[in-house]
Amino acid sequence: MELGLKGKSALVMASSSGLGKAIGCELAREGAKVMLFSPFEDQLKEAQADIEKETGNRPEFFVGSITEPNDIKSLVKKTAETCGPIYALVNNTGGPKPGTFDAFSDEDWQGAYELCLLSYIRTIREALPYMRENGGGRIVCSTSSSVKAVLDNLILSNTFRMGVMGLAKTLSQELGKDNILVNVIGPGRIGTARIDQLDKIRAEKQGITVEQLQKQAFKNIPLGRYGKPEEYGRLATFLCSAANTFITGQTILLDGGMVKAF
Repeated sequence: MELGLKGKSALVMASSSGLGKAIGCELAREGAKVMLFSPFEDQLKEAQADIEKETGNRPEFFVGSITEPNDIKSLVKKTAETCGPIYALVNNTGGPKPGTFDAFSDEDWQGAYELCLLSYIRTIREALPYMRENGGGRIVCSTSSSVKAVLDNLILSNTFRMGVMGLAKTLSQELGKDNILVNVIGPGRIGTARIDQLDKIRAEKQGITVEQLQKQAFKNIPLGRYGKPEEYGRLATFLCSAANTFITGQTILLDGGMVKAF
């Protein structure tokens, strides 16, 4: 299948490692002009080199904070100047702190809101003029499987990831006339550093090893394993592509069948 991404400009947020890096790699594999973004310059340089080695396509990168509005404005402008008018935007961010309701202050809630929801709003706002001027585009918002079934000890993530789903559904209605397709993807348990961190916390609480906890977790996943970052990257890349012409306003989980909710 020809995805029609060759030469198209794609911006991937929080992409120096993990799922963001995997998405950037798959977009680069399809010939897109990719801009990576993260506050961690050394990790960005490593990701740039890894992706070029894997795909033969060298992405650009920009160093900044996802919660700083001026950084977002500069990033989007630089992406358009370097890679061309933005065609695909992948909103992505690391998760907020784990914990239960009583553990968090107003500052914690505000920080999680700015990280998980407001950053998406700001990036979309800056990218939209380029998409409209260019006759259309694709927006993919990465969230979590918690948008379908909440996860224990992750109240901050559960709350604001669902806000992203409402944002994306509404935008799909508003932007259809501009040929801009907007979708949400949610990872289940994918083998990343974030999942390693959460597994370690859960294992310590239960008084078991990480290996024992993961063995239990596999029993709740019909496919019997954690997902791979590249599997998530391929889903995002299709939704970003010109081959996707009629999927918009949807929330798609990549979870191996773990979540039983529709």
